[in-house]
Amino acid sequence: MNRRINKILLDILRAKSETLQRYAELFNVSEQTIRNDIKEINFYLEKKHATKLIIDETGFLRMAEEIDLKSVLKAYSNFQNYRLCQNERRTILALILVTSSDYITTYYLSEYVLVSRNTLVSDIEELKKWFEQNQLSLSSFTGKGYKVIGDEKGIRAAMMKLIISNGLFDQEYDYAMGFEDNIFQNLLLDIIDKKARYQEIGKLLLEVEKQHQVQLSDFAYQEVVCYLLIMIERLQLGFSIQTLEDGVDVKSSSKYNFALSLAKELELKYNQKISDKEIASLVSILRSKSYIKNNGRKIDSIEMQIMITEFIFNISKELNIKYYLNSELFDLLENHLKLLIYRVKANINVRNVLFDEIYQSYSAIFPLVKKYLQKIEDYLQASLTLDEISFVVMYIMAIFETNDVATKNKSLKVRVVCNSGRGTAQLIKAKLTATFPNIDIISIDSTHMLRKNNPTNQDLIITTVPLQFSYSPVVLINPILMEKDIIKIQKAIYQIKPREIIDQEISHQSRDMFQTLLSLMDKYVEKEEQDEFLKDIEALYSPSITQLELEETEVKRLSDLLSMERIAFKVEVNDWREAISEAGKLLLKSELIEERYIEGMIKVIEENGSYIVISPGVAIPHADASDGAIKIGASFIKLKEAVHFGHPENDPVQYIIAFSIPEETSIGKCLYYFTEILANEDFLFRMDQQKTESGMLLEMRKMENKVMGLTYEKNIKR
Repeated sequence: MNRRINKILLDILRAKSETLQRYAELFNVSEQTIRNDIKEINFYLEKKHATKLIIDETGFLRMAEEIDLKSVLKAYSNFQNYRLCQNERRTILALILVTSSDYITTYYLSEYVLVSRNTLVSDIEELKKWFEQNQLSLSSFTGKGYKVIGDEKGIRAAMMKLIISNGLFDQEYDYAMGFEDNIFQNLLLDIIDKKARYQEIGKLLLEVEKQHQVQLSDFAYQEVVCYLLIMIERLQLGFSIQTLEDGVDVKSSSKYNFALSLAKELELKYNQKISDKEIASLVSILRSKSYIKNNGRKIDSIEMQIMITEFIFNISKELNIKYYLNSELFDLLENHLKLLIYRVKANINVRNVLFDEIYQSYSAIFPLVKKYLQKIEDYLQASLTLDEISFVVMYIMAIFETNDVATKNKSLKVRVVCNSGRGTAQLIKAKLTATFPNIDIISIDSTHMLRKNNPTNQDLIITTVPLQFSYSPVVLINPILMEKDIIKIQKAIYQIKPREIIDQEISHQSRDMFQTLLSLMDKYVEKEEQDEFLKDIEALYSPSITQLELEETEVKRLSDLLSMERIAFKVEVNDWREAISEAGKLLLKSELIEERYIEGMIKVIEENGSYIVISPGVAIPHADASDGAIKIGASFIKLKEAVHFGHPENDPVQYIIAFSIPEETSIGKCLYYFTEILANEDFLFRMDQQKTESGMLLEMRKMENKVMGLTYEKNIKR
């Protein structure tokens, strides 16, 4: 048994058929080598099970008779029956060395992997180079053996690389980690998991995912399970993280509560104290991972959120994409850009296994994305890799391809399973929706969550990962959705009787009614009576609207953050500090902030400059949630005389919109729509015409309706 045979049997076990040529290409060997592998396994299968692997009439490999392949794989799960290649052997040796707290002898190592002393010495020389590349050193001592020297973070990082990045996780080896049938992976786990904790830590992580309403991608899930396993093992051996990253406020991260919950569960499970420094390190790990679903939306810097919003606005304008048609995808793009920024700051490199397909399909989009990411690159003082840019391209094209897709007449409930992160998942969703307008994609899930929940409310599962599922038909596809995949899906659709569709849109009806009443007010109600009329409308409809919007962690409209008591005209100030103070007092009066939040807004500008002046004449001051933000909201003031903030292009400022942004709350959509208003709707002129608070609020809603595609202005006669 070797890695190639293990891969072939795993494919057959999960009903994923491939040709001899495809396996030869995957492992970079000749077809004859693959034929020899098949002869080897057939010798065993015919002897023990009276069956063998065959090439069927279509050229694909399959099993002649059904057998329990798991038992076959289990019989090979040892060094006597599984032949390590050179890289696998060196991976095993490196992991033994880096996990040991004492010296290890040459004799022990050679006996462990069953090689000669000369072969081992050659391996050790190569491993010394590998450890040096990973900021560790392999020291030797006569009579004692070898020992790895380095700090705890470096040792854990090396262990993670050896477990995760050992060559198994290429594009085709979808199920390498987390499946007991992968022999080499289990040989690695045996080294670090002496007490068989892998499965129970996996279950613990699943429960915390559910508690925090997030889903890691399958790959990220396995990475985090491995890190938690390594962390517990190292702590119980007496090795702990002793240093923190400079200048990082861990508790302000949206991943802090997730990490804290994991730490508490691990403490209870293993009676092991987990320090604040360990939690900080875990936050750093979680922040760099990709998610299928993630309700933690906070970004550490509002400045970066503004840059992200500008990128989304510019690229959508370039490609003529309407934001309101794709808000879910834009949410994911926004969160991905936050993750990208963090990775660049942390000097973490990633590889997109779909890069070649993406570049071949969308090469013209790469320079556009690169162009509009320039401001983020300048801020980070780093150039983004083509792999990072390709992930962004995936999101952009998913949005672009759903831009004109009708969402009506959906009759088939489909669940999508993907293990490559949200970008790939959303691109697949976009292509499926475009190709099959009669399907309703009810969820995108990871395989580990699917196994945990066993959902039954779908008609069909479409997956990029080989799996079997008893409740529903399963169609395995390529992430790029090839022609053969479309044919397979169509065949499956023909054989399925759709479930009844139930779709409730009460919240949208309420909001639409409110907008209609506002338009009627402007048309029929005298100006001097509009204030009272608007108050009556707000009294009737605002509770439901506030509840609907604030149940989400992000509000789409600036006007929904405002109220008439937080709008002021002709405010007299001497400088920008007083302007911010006046806007802050309105937030304070409504009990949206603590008093110290006002000083926080001023401090942000003193420390970071005048980037909050986002357009000529308009500034949006804010502070960190930890500075005293209580509830989400905004105030809006028009200064009697404009003041200077020190912005080279957009001074002087006459309109101040101050935001209160609590923890776990984002204003990304709100900023996007407001950016579009500033760019296209002659904001300053239209605001200058307003003389009352209600008039300003109504005019803001009109502009928002227009950029969101809900305009009613054509029906209003002036």
